[in-house]
Amino acid sequence: MTRCSDNDEQSDDGEEQTNKNQKKKSKGEKHVSFPPDEQIVSGFAEHRSTDRQVDSCLTLTEVMVAYQQSCSRHQVQPREHVLQQLQQGVCVGGSVKCLDLKVGALKSNRSLQELHLTNNLLNSYQDALQLGDLLRYNSTLLTLELSNNSVADAGLEELCDGLRLQTAGLRVLLLRNNQITAAGMVHLAKALPVLKVLQVLDLGENLLGNEGIQAIREPLMVNSSVLQLGLAQADITCEGAVALAEFLAESRQIQQLDLRQNEVKVGGLMALCLALRINRSLANLHLDHTAPQEQFLCVHVCDQQDELLMETQTRLQSEIIQRCLASRSHLATEASETPPAEADGRADSMTTA
Repeated sequence: MTRCSDNDEQSDDGEEQTNKNQKKKSKGEKHVSFPPDEQIVSGFAEHRSTDRQVDSCLTLTEVMVAYQQSCSRHQVQPREHVLQQLQQGVCVGGSVKCLDLKVGALKSNRSLQELHLTNNLLNSYQDALQLGDLLRYNSTLLTLELSNNSVADAGLEELCDGLRLQTAGLRVLLLRNNQITAAGMVHLAKALPVLKVLQVLDLGENLLGNEGIQAIREPLMVNSSVLQLGLAQADITCEGAVALAEFLAESRQIQQLDLRQNEVKVGGLMALCLALRINRSLANLHLDHTAPQEQFLCVHVCDQQDELLMETQTRLQSEIIQRCLASRSHLATEASETPPAEADGRADSMTTA
């Protein structure tokens, strides 16, 4: 007589359950997979308390406790300087005028790729110093957007000190409207030759003037990575356009140049046209349309001269457009002849300002 033990019964039940699970899986083909541990959590979000009235205020003690609890839940170490500021406010009367949460740990961050700080009232001293440190030590940042701040020439010097160490990182640097002048271009001129991966540089709405363009002309020639250069509303006249034309004639990689809202007239247009007869890479040259002339202020001879100038400007602008179109066709042909793997790499590296 054979007896079945409890273990045998459990084994049979387990096999039966396994068979059922396999049948279910075969019917729906459903499965669950998880990404690597470091990719599971991409950010934290705190649930807002619904018990508190909208107009009520938190005390500093409550803020400090909530901060510590949040750090505990997320298994991160509280920042000591934050706790010190909150504790100081509790001790002296329960309020603080400013809670300093400055972005200092960024220089040791190894995953940040884009940092957008437009319209943040950044100054040329402390803020620029922090950003300079960020560029010195961080090797993963690809895009730094600082437009519409007050970095100024002194701040740009701090940034450029860090930029000179960015030989394999930053690709996009946007500095539009930052109170930068020709003096700041002296610092940028020292950094440009070593920036071998910077592709997009926007310096528009800064008072660079012709002197500033002259300062970066040769460094731009040495640089072999900048694809897009923004110089809109930068106080440039024909003299600066001639300097840029010299750069264009030497460049083999620049693809976009923005010169809108500058005083580039016939002399500058002529220099740019001549440069584009040599350059084969510039696909877009953004210029203002020819402005109408006030003919009633001139005598007949002046009218004829103005008409001739307008015709010349129109002809030069038309030639510039045609040259750029030819460059686009040339670049498209090159892309079609490039092996797929290499073409994908180039596409990934292109960024629009």
